[in-house]
Amino acid sequence: MTKEMILSKITGLQSNNIKFSAEANAFLGNAYTSIAGNHYFNAVRFGEGILIKEDIGHGYKYTFLNGLRVYSIKEKKLIADASFHSQVYNKDLVRNKVTSMLIDKLNEAAEQQGFSFNDNDAKRIVKQIVEQAFVVDQRVLAEQQIKRLTE
Repeated sequence: MTKEMILSKITGLQSNNIKFSAEANAFLGNAYTSIAGNHYFNAVRFGEGILIKEDIGHGYKYTFLNGLRVYSIKEKKLIADASFHSQVYNKDLVRNKVTSMLIDKLNEAAEQQGFSFNDNDAKRIVKQIVEQAFVVDQRVLAEQQIKRLTE
């Protein structure tokens, strides 16, 4: 199974349109230009067991974050999502929001199951996973995650 197939199956991106961007360190897909000349596309990053999909819009002056979705690679399902309006794009914002979304989901799941966990440890681990999705070469992380799926 290729990374393009995984990205397509989990996130709905068209596998023939997915390209790696070294500048963004992300897989880019589903790009189009509106009548107004704004460009819209998705950036997807692999993390340990997750995919982070960013919905991005680029106008003549600003780049905007329109939405975030976090998927489980193993279960191939959506874990968390958020939509934004007029949110100027910033990688630190994306990192912090994804971390917050995942911590919230952990808290919800723990509460539903009657479990507890060390919040500081969870935040440290989640933050590390999210950080790796931004700084480690996505081609390497993609291959590692695909290999784990097939083992």
